[in-house]
Amino acid sequence: MTARWVLALVAVEAIALWALAWVGSATPVPALLLFATAFLAYAAAVSNAGDLTRKQIWVSGVLLRIGMLPLLPKLSEDIYRYVWDGWVQRSGVNPFAYAPAAEELESLRTDWWSIINHPDVSTIYPPGAQVIFVALAWLGPTWWLFKLAWVMADLVVAWLLERWSAAEGRTPLLLYLWSPLLLVEVAWGGHLDPVGIAAMVAGLVFAEAAQHGRAGLMLGLGASIKFAPLAVVPLLWRRHGWVAAALAVAVPLILYIPFASAGSMLFAGLRTYADIWEFNAGLYRLLEYLPGPEDLPKWIGATVVLSIVIRSLMSRWTLGRTLFWTIGAALILSPTLHPWYLLWVLPFACKYRSRGWLLYTGTIFFAYAGRDTYLATGTWPEPAWLSGLIHGSPLALLAWDGWRSRTSHRLSSRDQIPGGEQRREG
Repeated sequence: MTARWVLALVAVEAIALWALAWVGSATPVPALLLFATAFLAYAAAVSNAGDLTRKQIWVSGVLLRIGMLPLLPKLSEDIYRYVWDGWVQRSGVNPFAYAPAAEELESLRTDWWSIINHPDVSTIYPPGAQVIFVALAWLGPTWWLFKLAWVMADLVVAWLLERWSAAEGRTPLLLYLWSPLLLVEVAWGGHLDPVGIAAMVAGLVFAEAAQHGRAGLMLGLGASIKFAPLAVVPLLWRRHGWVAAALAVAVPLILYIPFASAGSMLFAGLRTYADIWEFNAGLYRLLEYLPGPEDLPKWIGATVVLSIVIRSLMSRWTLGRTLFWTIGAALILSPTLHPWYLLWVLPFACKYRSRGWLLYTGTIFFAYAGRDTYLATGTWPEPAWLSGLIHGSPLALLAWDGWRSRTSHRLSSRDQIPGGEQRREG
């Protein structure tokens, strides 16, 4: 397929996504069909993009974002919580100490205050995110400014991924830049995740360059946005020394200090999230049928992630592989799997060309199918057939590719003798 036809497919993706953003909350049918069209065009384009130049990949990726950046987010209200946290900090209030609905903050309520989700829960976002929120709020507490910052971070992730995966050619870059889920959740939806992802991937780039202190510092910054990079701290200690590991832990701890006045409320929002919230669960939903304590599925998930961390230490995995497996397992076994959570595994899926995870970024959008019902009734329907559609084929593909990879490795090992020479037949 010529470069012209590939770019035509990217144009189809762009038109579908821009139309989706204009349609907004008209779910499920129009939005789901438009996203499905965009994802199919994306899949066809990345499968035939061998003739595209680096410039064409970057320009098309930027244009895809520009088309969605000015549009108001409509599938999630998270961006208003970001703006609120920054707004109250600008007014001298600790966002961990009070929920948005608290009477103490009544004088700070804005015309968009009523849009904030979970107003009775204090913030769940770690201190690194809070520092960014207040910095942006000082520039102007508006959703479009926050979105602009996230898109800039998103492009930084693409640049870092290009460096980190240089040996794999241009495919990881275009897989990332053209990802429909990424475009919907960041350029339109305005989720902050690329900020933490950029720091995480920067840490991996520094680690490969043997810049140990910088690797630890950047992984710590990523963990101060969302905690996922902390899973790699034990391996970071073993492979890059105690200074790198100490920095990764110290950065989020130090950033919590200015918010320590919240006292017991410092982690109240996170406790509520961990104890109560459940949405679009994958394997977790199956684990709930097991006999035993109510929290058994959560303990199983935590045990699996810990086992992966231990395996990474014993087998001397790379930091990238460890994060890929730990974050991936945590997502699959989590009781809450919002579509934008998959952005944390997307750079790894692009670098390692994981078909299952890339497919997941397509099917996960169908979790929005119940949004209109939720807005009308307060209940988000999650029928079994929809869960099967969202999780079934990606998990099956991940299992199949994992089995094939393990089988191929085993067969390859049988063809080797301890000295490393191939066995001779006969």
